[in-house]
Amino acid sequence: MKVKDCRESYYYNSGKASDICRTLGFAGLALIWAFRVTTVKGTIIPNNLRWSGILLVAGLGFDFLQYVVGTVVWGVYHRFKEQRTSKDEEFLAPRWINYPANSCFVLKQITIGIAYILLVISMFGSFWK
Repeated sequence: MKVKDCRESYYYNSGKASDICRTLGFAGLALIWAFRVTTVKGTIIPNNLRWSGILLVAGLGFDFLQYVVGTVVWGVYHRFKEQRTSKDEEFLAPRWINYPANSCFVLKQITIGIAYILLVISMFGSFWK
């Protein structure tokens, strides 16, 4: 196995995880929307689904932030290296450069995961009442 193979595996798996997480986020929000209560005063989200909704929106926010942060960090670093390095010179990027985007990636997975745990508890809780 080569470093290139590891990188490709990382890109494939992280991309799939992001795609699935995004899909779960939107599906969870659709599920919450399906259980909304419409009254004369407006639309009400049941109390037991509110935290799930907040976490799903936060997870989708972390998804967006992951790519924005990655773009900004790598864009700034590229400009920095462009001014100090010849065009074809090889160099290693610093280890910390992916930490901000990776932090958003992890937070996205955690918030969507917790949201689904709360959704499942809410759904099964309503079935047992």
